[in-house]
Amino acid sequence: MPAVSVLMLAYNVHGYIADAIQSVLDQSFQDFELIIYNDGSTDGTVNVVRKFSDSRIRLIDNPVNQGLSHARQATLEAATGKYVAILDSDDVSLPDRLQKQYHFMEQHPQVMLCGGNALIIDEESNKTGELLHQIYGHDELKVRFFFNNILVNSCVMFRREKALQLGGYRDRAPAEDYDLFVRLADQGAIYIFNEPLVYYRIHEANISQSKRDAAIAYLREIKDEQLRLLGSDPQQYGAIFDALLWWRITEYSLEEFFTMLVALKDANRLTQKLPVRLFERELYTRWYNLVLATAPKKQASSYLLRKELFNSSNLTFKQARRIVKSWLRSLF
Repeated sequence: MPAVSVLMLAYNVHGYIADAIQSVLDQSFQDFELIIYNDGSTDGTVNVVRKFSDSRIRLIDNPVNQGLSHARQATLEAATGKYVAILDSDDVSLPDRLQKQYHFMEQHPQVMLCGGNALIIDEESNKTGELLHQIYGHDELKVRFFFNNILVNSCVMFRREKALQLGGYRDRAPAEDYDLFVRLADQGAIYIFNEPLVYYRIHEANISQSKRDAAIAYLREIKDEQLRLLGSDPQQYGAIFDALLWWRITEYSLEEFFTMLVALKDANRLTQKLPVRLFERELYTRWYNLVLATAPKKQASSYLLRKELFNSSNLTFKQARRIVKSWLRSLF
């Protein structure tokens, strides 16, 4: 049984998949299998795959396209490795990617998900010099993940058995990866290397508008699940939480946003799902931004100093200075 199963989905990527496959074969860590799922390609993708003769490559050739969620689950169920590593068929792994992630996961059994950053390349494999994501502190990862998907799917590694126990990939494409990551993250720690582990290709076929609309719809369901896992009621707060994330701040009153943020704070204090101090600092920062964007200037300080969210130890210098100025303005 291999230590790592690398899962790669393929649909009409004949121009890119050879580089993706070769980047796996060139890994410094060699104890892996590479499972490639061809999901009804019509452009010769399978012919490219079959040019590789490495015995560690397993091709699942599905003549009819059955969609992203089905394909991901099929490869997960076919995998035999202790860990699963994802690489999309238009991206390229850096040579030490598997070695770094495998050894880290072996040394940190509490970690369910391990990711990294990505360097952006274009259709012609030209390097742009840009990172896909910003750099985060390791202690804040779970808090950031609660609000946004900070994981690059193409360089994620996770524990196969745990993913299967949680039901694997559900029919939420193209957000099926985030959906699984949320459930895995609830089971333990996550870790992200603050360095690129893959080259992430930007091209026209990345995601269509229709897929983007579907992702937004499923994202709301995923966020509702995160609220439930935190111990909060998505029926009561799901819609307003969604409005906050997408900054649709005119849809609700400042009081309604305040009530929701306090409810999230109280829920997390009970469940301890997220680091309390960092989570409450983030909640206050979002409250601070809401107040500055919507409250009358002379009333801002009274909102910002509300004891349910205010904690002087959580303030940045800029926030503290702004609150003092707002308070002085309210006196005149």
